[in-house]
Amino acid sequence: MMLPPIFVCGTGRSGTWILYRALGRHKNIHTFPKEMRFLVDPDGMIDLIDALTIRYHPVKASEALHRFERLMRVYLVTPDRTPYYGFDLPGWLGGEYYWQRLNQFCSCLVDLDFEGKALQIESDSNDEGRLVAYAKRLQALRQQVQRKPSIPESLTLPRAKMNVVRYFSERSRLVALAAAFVDDLFRKAAQANSKQTWCEKTPQHILDLNVLWELFPKSIVIHIKRDPRGVAYSLTKQKWAPSSLEGASLFLRNVYNRWNDLSRTIDLNKYRYYELKLEDLALSPESVLEELISFCGMEYEFENLPDISPAKVNYWKKIMSNQEIQSVNEILGPYIEQMGYEA
Repeated sequence: MMLPPIFVCGTGRSGTWILYRALGRHKNIHTFPKEMRFLVDPDGMIDLIDALTIRYHPVKASEALHRFERLMRVYLVTPDRTPYYGFDLPGWLGGEYYWQRLNQFCSCLVDLDFEGKALQIESDSNDEGRLVAYAKRLQALRQQVQRKPSIPESLTLPRAKMNVVRYFSERSRLVALAAAFVDDLFRKAAQANSKQTWCEKTPQHILDLNVLWELFPKSIVIHIKRDPRGVAYSLTKQKWAPSSLEGASLFLRNVYNRWNDLSRTIDLNKYRYYELKLEDLALSPESVLEELISFCGMEYEFENLPDISPAKVNYWKKIMSNQEIQSVNEILGPYIEQMGYEA
């Protein structure tokens, strides 16, 4: 009997990756080379489910399916190109089986294919086509003059035909199809590596736990927290986050606000939800992992745990000035205390 799936989540820069690496060293847990972003990212599974249920409109549903297929058939399977550089879902999820299962899932969502054009989405003007081409050439010329590296053109998925995408008045039917699709892919990868379950880490799952548990009600969710000041400082070093401490703190405040609002709508006692601090994990990794893995219903069977250094976790304390710490405290003070840290 397979063990329940596991999700690791947090704010980003809160220790999700180091915890994920540690869990991947367990005898029974399979992890993936990168985050399986297609559940929560734009045009991913959650967007698709909503578009075919609570936000259904024929054109929007057709576009949502097209964008989901573009994500799964182009973006996440082309490791040498942006926007998902290094991602290779077929290589990680069964090769030909990946394509077969994707085709099967998508076909269950379509009633009919037909020849046509979605004028709300696709331009029917040759002049506009020429204008777009000119703009691209102008952008390339400007990059050459400024000696900036050229940005690859966005990959795309040809829209050969239009389709009639189904409306699921019973949302649970679509959720069951989606959950089976994801679980089939992930479990096949786990079984190929002689593991009894799979673990997925995408930090942003923390803001979609309601849908995550809708898909996998028996799954285990591990929420790893870190002192918000350490998170804020680490965020300033990331390309995808504000580079100032004020900006990073405001970024985090919205995440914490959303998590607080969401958590009030979910009875966490009904689900298998576990919280831990990165600082505790770094200070005593074996005891923390022993308690965590027991919560997951497994024995402590780890090999070659990664180094989790308290100095690397708390380095921000030696780098940030008192004034910088105070400025973050002013924005995130309530959350610092709420998460069990001293402001």
